[in-house]
Amino acid sequence: MQPRSCWGWCGAAAVLFAVGFAVLQRSAWWAGHDMNNCANCEARIDWTSEKAYSISRSVKRQLLRDGAVVMRGALQPSLIEKLAAECERIPRSFTSMMWSALFLRFYLRYEHALQTRSELMRDWAVHGPFGMWAAKLLGVEEVRLYNSEMIFHKGSDSPLPCKPAWHRDTLAAPFQSDARSVTFNVYLDDIGADGPHGDGLIFQRGSHKTLDSPRSTKGIYEPSIAVGDVLAHDPNVYHTTSGRGCWRRRSLQFRYVEGNTQFAFNASRMHPAPWTLAHSPEVAPHGLSDGDALAGPWYPRVYPSPLESEHTPLGGNIWSFGALLRLVDRSAKLMKDTSGHPTRGYLTLDGPVVRPDEWAFVPFPTNDSGIELLMHKRGASYKAAMMPFATPY
Repeated sequence: MQPRSCWGWCGAAAVLFAVGFAVLQRSAWWAGHDMNNCANCEARIDWTSEKAYSISRSVKRQLLRDGAVVMRGALQPSLIEKLAAECERIPRSFTSMMWSALFLRFYLRYEHALQTRSELMRDWAVHGPFGMWAAKLLGVEEVRLYNSEMIFHKGSDSPLPCKPAWHRDTLAAPFQSDARSVTFNVYLDDIGADGPHGDGLIFQRGSHKTLDSPRSTKGIYEPSIAVGDVLAHDPNVYHTTSGRGCWRRRSLQFRYVEGNTQFAFNASRMHPAPWTLAHSPEVAPHGLSDGDALAGPWYPRVYPSPLESEHTPLGGNIWSFGALLRLVDRSAKLMKDTSGHPTRGYLTLDGPVVRPDEWAFVPFPTNDSGIELLMHKRGASYKAAMMPFATPY
């Protein structure tokens, strides 16, 4: 009797596995976003009070001058309570587990594109007051959302110490650095730079005005924030968490840019990072290339009003490890020129490389993988890496 061949059932098993994995890849758990783009979600929150909030001239002046400002009492605390409950309800994604396990080991959770995963989050990001506030702060007539994120820190449970990590969000923006944009930080608890609820964001005043190098000024803005306050900042401003407190801080970031902006997000920047999956054409679901209009379901218009035509399912890429690894490899090769020096124009946490001789390669601090970071020699992170006991700014 001939032994039974496994070709039949092995082939069927392979097909079932392929189909199952394809379904898994399209899930919000794997992708970190919902490909259905919250298709049946509606606006249900009454934002009347928030949209009546008056943005004073002094608030506008401070954002323009310093790059960051607190909008006091802009949100009702009851709304924050419901937002916090929704954060707990949203399941932790595979991508969040990947970042917190491999690279951002101090994060308990990092989730992006929240507007695709929850009706309440979409209400906040698309229909809430942020689009109108952004238009007033930036002096523009049209505003688009380019990300909504959740960041929860592990606090004292982190395997890494709480310490400053200076950076610019320019690296995580899918457009040229001269586009007018603003990020709104919403904290779920009171927070400041010091005290039991320390480790809040601090900023180098005016550092958003030039990206050539970190500013040498010691003018540091250290806001204290109560529940209901909103922290607004320019993505180009040099900032960090204070590192002087260590607790489970919880925050959400809603990021906006002026309309009529072109998409720009190539491989000549630091990868991998959470923003890689949010914006890189190789792995993000927007279907855009450099030079295309920043628009569509992934980057919806929010002001003066959302477009129904953009509230549709996402049709772009589903990220894969293969595509991600190829992108990381290409990014690493672009970081150095043919002579092994920093490549002019390469985008890093400290900003773009303008004068290569002012930059240095520094080993990645959390493992011995051989990964290098490119840092400006005048930057606080470089000084901390070279002189770990020095004042970081």
